[in-house]
Amino acid sequence: MKPTIAMIPSGPLLPMIGVVMCSFASMPANIQAHENNAEALDTAHEATVLVSTNAETGVSEGSAELAKNALHILRQNCHRCHGVEFKIDKMNVLDRDSLVGDVRPSADGDRDVYVIPGDAESSLLWNVIDDEHMPPKKPLADDDKQIIRKWIDAGAPWETDNSREFIDDVDVLRQISRHLFDIRKDERKFQRYLTLTHIHNNRSVTDRDMRIYRAALSKAVNSMSDQATIKPPTPIDDAKTIYNIDLRHYGWQEFGTWEAVLEQYPFGIKPQSSIEALEIYEKIEELYGSANFDGVTSIRADWFVANATRPPLYHTLTGIPEKLSTLLERVGVDVEKNFRLNTSRRAGLFESGVSGQNRLIEYHSSTNGTFWLSYDFDRNAGRGNLARFPLGPKFEDNEFDAEAFEHAGGEIIFNLPNGLHAYMLVDGEGNRIDEGPVNIVWDSLNISGSPLIVNGLSCMSCHKHGMLDFTDFVREGTAVQNPQARRKVQELFPEQSELDRARESTKQNYLQHLWRAVAGELELSPNDRDALLGFEEPISRVTQLYAKNLDLEAAACELGIEDTDLLRNQVFSGRLVELGLGPLALEGGTVKRAFWDSAETTSSVFQEAASSLRIGTPISN
Repeated sequence: MKPTIAMIPSGPLLPMIGVVMCSFASMPANIQAHENNAEALDTAHEATVLVSTNAETGVSEGSAELAKNALHILRQNCHRCHGVEFKIDKMNVLDRDSLVGDVRPSADGDRDVYVIPGDAESSLLWNVIDDEHMPPKKPLADDDKQIIRKWIDAGAPWETDNSREFIDDVDVLRQISRHLFDIRKDERKFQRYLTLTHIHNNRSVTDRDMRIYRAALSKAVNSMSDQATIKPPTPIDDAKTIYNIDLRHYGWQEFGTWEAVLEQYPFGIKPQSSIEALEIYEKIEELYGSANFDGVTSIRADWFVANATRPPLYHTLTGIPEKLSTLLERVGVDVEKNFRLNTSRRAGLFESGVSGQNRLIEYHSSTNGTFWLSYDFDRNAGRGNLARFPLGPKFEDNEFDAEAFEHAGGEIIFNLPNGLHAYMLVDGEGNRIDEGPVNIVWDSLNISGSPLIVNGLSCMSCHKHGMLDFTDFVREGTAVQNPQARRKVQELFPEQSELDRARESTKQNYLQHLWRAVAGELELSPNDRDALLGFEEPISRVTQLYAKNLDLEAAACELGIEDTDLLRNQVFSGRLVELGLGPLALEGGTVKRAFWDSAETTSSVFQEAASSLRIGTPISN
């Protein structure tokens, strides 16, 4: 659902206020004036005239150049606040679906879309730019404004990349076979392959998008590792669409770990499109050895990013235990002892970005460094009121039982051995849970596909740059009257400056290790560390892209078919209509991602379609 804006404000749009563990810190956008060259401007001014149309894509060269220039302006001036920080929920200026629609403003002034293709005057994006409400610190130059206006009036065309050569499934199998052949025989059983070939083959995916996909894969595997070293996956082809991982690099070599991934994977097929494909597949099986070959030669990286970062796979791959007590023992944290010794540090918050209730954040030292524990509440009254009851939780021999809070659950953020963060959600008894109760916490961005806070995925999205800013209210605002209890509050709740140092130290340490995981895939300059902060959180971005409906081109790419007309004809003439894929043959038709991946029997809709088209035989795990 697209956000609704009731009216065009008379002043700058205010950033969303709210901080702490699952909110976005308010950071000023680094607004830079776009430098236009004469050639780009000439193209932009003439963009309403469609010239030199590319017959294959239907996109004119003039509109393609206009799209490139307009999106560059939005990227430089708007994306930091509306795409990285999400100052307005779900608005990403580099995501056409969140910007564009064809619904006219309603009579009462409400707007359902930001850009109405072909009508700049009715588009909110143009109005706030033209009135110089946005960007708030430095309005766009007049030339840049006109590019945005012409882009909208030209139908808001989007960037496409037609320079990439199509990579077919035989090419993928061949590359995997060659790579596996060069590995020692006793090492092969630990090798797995993840692909972005179907993304690469989709012309609507730009080079920048491809970098986001690659970064998401590297961040995902390293964010679920129990090893001490960051290990980005290794590309084995020139186009960087096929990646190799060694299961031992992430602690996934034990039987049952990778098998859990395969049990959920909906795209496994044994090729039957050609004799050559089948022969290479059998060669791969021979190289692995029948005892070590699971039948699946590769897994799609976008599926892995979107599904392995949420329970149950997130818990399996990361090794998140079922009890908080087990995790505390593993990392050497004794919460009750640290409470008694005053070695833990606390901050009490009135509310957070994911909850309207109180939240208490507690910091501990652990064997891996950072360990942050939150206590969340289902109400602000009674023992959920931290101003009156700041000295919980309740435990045996707590001498401040009269001032102890009673919490309903919590979130844990802790260091992995490689310096990235792992996450755990628990109920009030310390039992691991998959999702936070929506009456306590929620995700306004719907990263998981709903408002539910899902462990792993939602936490990675919110804490994309590590710990978030927070301000304590308990130290100065406690209502505790007992002198000993007031002194305990002063000892556990330090000055804000001490809390800020601990948070900033955690953040910088995390960013240092995140850089090692994603900088190469994002193609960032070693001399520009701040550039990392200008990119979307890659895992949540890929998850959202993965969840989108599939059109004919996307479905063809996933099936390994280069000619979309061929697939359209097959839909009309074959069993694909019976499978529910008829909409793909219609102009603008799509099918739901969840339907495409779903399996009513032992095979997914994708596998059934591949089988009907004689592309491959379903593999069930």
